[in-house]
Amino acid sequence: MSQPNILHNFKSKNFDSRKYKIQFIVLHYTETKNLEEAIDLLTSKKRKVSCHFVVDTDGQIYNLVSESKRAWHAGESSWKGLQDMNSRSIGIEMVNPGEKKLKNYPKAQINQLINLIHFLEEKFNIPFYNILGHSDIAPHRKIDPGKHFPWKELHKNKIGLWVEINQIKYRGLSAKEYDEFLQNLYGIGYQLPKHKNLKINNFMIIDAFHRHFLPIQVGKKPNSISLIKSKKLLKLNKT
Repeated sequence: MSQPNILHNFKSKNFDSRKYKIQFIVLHYTETKNLEEAIDLLTSKKRKVSCHFVVDTDGQIYNLVSESKRAWHAGESSWKGLQDMNSRSIGIEMVNPGEKKLKNYPKAQINQLINLIHFLEEKFNIPFYNILGHSDIAPHRKIDPGKHFPWKELHKNKIGLWVEINQIKYRGLSAKEYDEFLQNLYGIGYQLPKHKNLKINNFMIIDAFHRHFLPIQVGKKPNSISLIKSKKLLKLNKT
């Protein structure tokens, strides 16, 4: 695959050395109105956050931190028990005001994101199922790239985990099924809940799962479709 057109107009000094091999790509939104605000944030000496790539709404790609360095995009996070996701991943930010603004992602932006991900997958031998959202690896803190992010479209391009469910009718879960659902989420890779405020922590993890795989359920209790999806994803994730 040919390298996408990547610009180097802006650079961030917010990085340090990697401790682990690159295994993941983590997707974010900037929660800014435009590229200028995003660059100010991601290069700020005070905020001390950064990423490797920013994809603007028109699809233009900017490299802020060398892929060989550890950008500060993930914060406290984990997946499948692995810590320090900053060291293990490449962070990509998409210029978008955020889920609460109900702003969809432009087609040009998603098309170029797909090109960039394919390029990075091939370059670093990253498996398709290791393309994650910030909310997947930090469910207690983050909700980006949000429920409007088109994970299904990315999956059509062989990026990220996804399963389709034909079932339309759904029902609530029994206590046993609810426990099974939670165990499935941990098996897929989500964090175990923290001990304090167990119910609240469980809800945050469930919302992260729904945000990625069943956005219509964000803010709601899991149902039978949630459970079926978790079972299929767990099986797929083990193959």
